[in-house]
Amino acid sequence: MSASDHLIEGAAIESVPARPRAQRTREAHRFRLAFAVLVLLCLASLGVALALGGKSRTHAGTSNWSVFRPADGGTQGAQEIADYLAPYYRANPSTQLAVVTVLDLNNPNNPLQVVVPSSGSSGSLLPLPASGTIVFNLCGTGSGNCSIGVGTPSAARLLLLRREALELALYTFKYISAAETVVAILPPGRTVQGCTGICPKPQARTTTTPVNLALAFDRQELQPWLNQPVRALLPEPIPPTVAQMPAASEAELVSVITAHGLFQEHVETAQDGSSVIVLSPMPPQ
Repeated sequence: MSASDHLIEGAAIESVPARPRAQRTREAHRFRLAFAVLVLLCLASLGVALALGGKSRTHAGTSNWSVFRPADGGTQGAQEIADYLAPYYRANPSTQLAVVTVLDLNNPNNPLQVVVPSSGSSGSLLPLPASGTIVFNLCGTGSGNCSIGVGTPSAARLLLLRREALELALYTFKYISAAETVVAILPPGRTVQGCTGICPKPQARTTTTPVNLALAFDRQELQPWLNQPVRALLPEPIPPTVAQMPAASEAELVSVITAHGLFQEHVETAQDGSSVIVLSPMPPQ
């Protein structure tokens, strides 16, 4: 082996004569130019991919409005929606906020109708058509009368229930084509009012009043939100907790959308023996 040979890991490699400096400079320049072109092509491809991805998220169609879609389009489909959404709403990490069932307004064995105030000044009540109305009943857990027996009543919890009612309505209008009105009967609640001034009895400084509320939604009212994914209005895949709800990004919008659809609710018996759910306007707050 001559002195001009090099030994690398036991193998003899013949040395290569050095190239002129000018030739090396031209080759390096061509290499840098080719590398720069390759980088520009990669960046351009990435930009196109991001643009297409953004477009698909912005212009969402029916197929990606939500990750869930009921298999049925009628009352059974509405119950599928309820069964899907209700477990996500929690009174605490281990307890569901409410069990949600659909009341069948077309059941001949259990006649039921919903009436609302007429738009005129007569004060009369108008029945909602059974064929276009879906009624969800939210029965709270942890008690024997459908009230929520877990946790403490609060404005935050009521707002979370209003969010749940709104999401039920959105899914119903999106996937139940015959639905024109959605009514959500909330779990029974109560208000506690403290005595101000001179109280009649020292021990009677607070009064507790039962409150039965329901929310009513109209398809036309929510139609703008049906043309974009449900997460555009309700961004969290998992609903906020009761404590998180007041600070949630959609809290104010949920409050505004549901405010004018909030009614007092009670049940009466009609002369023919059928049950009538009466929705009455809320008194001034």
